[in-house]
Amino acid sequence: MSGPALGVISQAIKLWLKSICSQLQHLDLKLQGSLWRLLQGHLAGATVRARGVVFQDLALEQVELSSEPIDLDVGALLKGQPLQLRQSFSVRGWVQFSESGLTGCLQSPALAEFRAELSDVLLCGQPLQHLEIQADKVLLHCALAAPVPCQCVLENGKLSLRDQEKTLVVPMDPAITLEQLELQAAQLTLRGQSVVSPEAAA
Repeated sequence: MSGPALGVISQAIKLWLKSICSQLQHLDLKLQGSLWRLLQGHLAGATVRARGVVFQDLALEQVELSSEPIDLDVGALLKGQPLQLRQSFSVRGWVQFSESGLTGCLQSPALAEFRAELSDVLLCGQPLQHLEIQADKVLLHCALAAPVPCQCVLENGKLSLRDQEKTLVVPMDPAITLEQLELQAAQLTLRGQSVVSPEAAA
């Protein structure tokens, strides 16, 4: 699929993605569908691959997402107006975090309440300095005690940290449902799905 209209749509979606991310180092966007359907505002789907993303204070090393069909207002785009969705659509894929990225996320003002709860529940009141990702667990490091080992657990689409006695649910956007997690040395990968609403594109 090619042509001036496709270029306008592709550029508008890229600009929208960049506008909702405070950082976006690399972005690869592929659109699926016929040019005729595109001109009617219907995309068969889209695939996004990105690196070095900061979205809502979350530092993501890598992201790969594929969408279901998308309905959008092409007329508005061709007039130079911002992206406008006609209805919600689902995306599915994975995101990857590094140790430094997750530590930075936990230090952000947006997660101050969770950071305090993490300190109280799992670190005996000590502030978290950094976390370490191993192949089978996460180690929470603080200044005045030994690192606390925790399991990363998925239950009902939500992520939790669990030591031998306590469990702490990690706050997430309610539109996101997690389906799988993978722990590797220094990396955490989460797979799942989410819903993008017209409000999110406004």
